[in-house]
Amino acid sequence: MVRNPKLLNPEMQGDYVMIGEIAKPHGIKGEVKVYSYSDRPENFKNYKQIVLQKHSDSGTETYKVVKSREQGKLAILELEGVRSRDAAEALQGSTVWLLKGDFQQLDSDEYYLHQLENLMVVTETGHELGRVTAFFSTPAHDIMVVTGKGHEYMIPAKADIIRHIDEQGGKITILPPAGLLDINK
Repeated sequence: MVRNPKLLNPEMQGDYVMIGEIAKPHGIKGEVKVYSYSDRPENFKNYKQIVLQKHSDSGTETYKVVKSREQGKLAILELEGVRSRDAAEALQGSTVWLLKGDFQQLDSDEYYLHQLENLMVVTETGHELGRVTAFFSTPAHDIMVVTGKGHEYMIPAKADIIRHIDEQGGKITILPPAGLLDINK
């Protein structure tokens, strides 16, 4: 699934990041199952509040996270004010957003995907491919969608391919395996 990093609500753009989607209700007491876009659904335990946006409109609602637990790649959340299965069903399909300032601190060699959006991607030989425009997940790893010069490249977001990230300089240097750029043309 390609994740569109844009919020429909323009006043929130830049401050929030889409971190998941409400898959379905869980049980009869209003809990919801959230498909996490990260490989760490346990991170929801650290979030005090989230913002939900329904696909049908640009309106958003903020919910306090009362309780969270994991179930595989899903997080099961109890949200303040959501007390019935019907209320949980009404949230199904909503995207889940988090204020950028609420993310956990990472080590200096780690990045959140939203930090890589719009960075220029170049090969170690200096060939500019384009800018990171989106991400999608596969069972093996995340994929960066790089768009530029009339081409769209699907680049695995793996340490053996991504050689250097210069966030201040706005550039990602990669060493693509033989043939990767050719199959993307």
